[in-house]
Amino acid sequence: MADIRRIVDLYELRDSYKQVARELNISKNTAKKYVRRVKDVQDGATDEILPKNRKIIQPSRVLTDTVRQKIHQYLESNLGHPRKQRLTAKRIWELLVRDGHKIGYTSVKDEVVRWKRTNSPREVYILQEPRVGQRAEFDWGEVILCIDGMWLKFYLAVFVLPFSLYRFARLYPRSTHLEVVQAHTEFFHEISAVPETIFYDRMAVVYDSRKQRLNEKFLEFSIHSGFRPCVCNPASPHEKGTDEESVGYIRRLAFGERSSFASIEEAMEWLSTCLAEINACPVYRRPNVPVQGLVQERDLMHPLPTLEYENYDLKRATISRYSLVKCEGNFYSVPDTYRPRQITLKVLVDRIVFLDGNDIIASHRRLSRKREYSLDITHYIKTFHRKPGALANSRVLAQVDGQIQDLFNRYYLDDPKKFLPILDLMRETSPEMLSGALMILKEQSISPTYDTLRFFLHQTAEQKVEPLAFKEGFAVMEPDLYAFDQMMEG
Repeated sequence: MADIRRIVDLYELRDSYKQVARELNISKNTAKKYVRRVKDVQDGATDEILPKNRKIIQPSRVLTDTVRQKIHQYLESNLGHPRKQRLTAKRIWELLVRDGHKIGYTSVKDEVVRWKRTNSPREVYILQEPRVGQRAEFDWGEVILCIDGMWLKFYLAVFVLPFSLYRFARLYPRSTHLEVVQAHTEFFHEISAVPETIFYDRMAVVYDSRKQRLNEKFLEFSIHSGFRPCVCNPASPHEKGTDEESVGYIRRLAFGERSSFASIEEAMEWLSTCLAEINACPVYRRPNVPVQGLVQERDLMHPLPTLEYENYDLKRATISRYSLVKCEGNFYSVPDTYRPRQITLKVLVDRIVFLDGNDIIASHRRLSRKREYSLDITHYIKTFHRKPGALANSRVLAQVDGQIQDLFNRYYLDDPKKFLPILDLMRETSPEMLSGALMILKEQSISPTYDTLRFFLHQTAEQKVEPLAFKEGFAVMEPDLYAFDQMMEG
């Protein structure tokens, strides 16, 4: 309206449409139109200068009927082609330009959208109703949690039984084959049965997309457990939509309100509590709560396998000059007394065991992040006897209990050779027992020397009493009553 006011004021001042158009850099006809409209409003001939719902319809100058017809022909021919080989709006625009039509990409794209809105075929889904106890669905979800003040990413393994809507979930630091099998095993033990069929999306652990077949290792697990794995079609999450919705539902309900925990064990306990509440609540349009529905389904499922599935991976690794083995981006120590340069790793869900044939050489807790170290100081005692000066700044000493670090820094920092007998005590017992002995000595204000530590580590808590050994039975001679009578008679 401000621009119209300027047009009217200039016209009253100049009395010339041409001069108004020149000064405002507009068309003379535009100036004339708005001056006349203002005059009509003043005379009462019309109620408004600008219509409230005015539409400016400008006929397309480039999207002619011929061009529009060609675009429709391309789109019609697309319907008979495979989905990944259909012409896109950009390719149709390129073909039109090649044929000599002067048209922009946006005009072609808008026409393609208009055509698809009314002419593209609808996607039709088939409503499924699985039998009781027949089907389960599995999927992963990501969860960000604050564990002991540090934000970390975890993977949420979720199972759901579509019939009863019974839900199961567990947290894992990874989503590898080991965690998938572990999640299945825990799910089977919780419901005390095995569903006939379990549905998955095309995760690499279950399905090898390159070879277009199920992963052999996972197929071996499914045969052992007694279920049939089924994989959804590509980009078809609706085929297991119950689980797709359950991942978000469990994540919001369990960790939407609370996401900080002192440990991962506390987070898992909280998740189990929330799942118990979910499975005990009534479900829309289902006669029973999920816990009751599970009882009905369990009778029609397969029983648990007789033998437990051995869930592990075997790997070969080279031992470095620091007596370390790298596995999954982390480093684990090997005893310096082990001579071969290579060793076998048995990777479990929560531990890594080093093997030499059937003998266990060492065992470590499996680390979850990258470039972390799991070092056992008893693995380096032989080397420290040859290089005691390396103790002070060693990474392995920095990982032991604070009681042991304080003992070394206070009494043996200037003479690390005297600390070697205490290292031998750790090899005889364990670092944990040594820390316990140090705590007892500190409470009783006793100096932590080698002799006092050895006494506390090797003393027995109770005095042992030799057990009395009795035979199961012993012979009793039959009494001679005649001899007794003779004694009485004198």
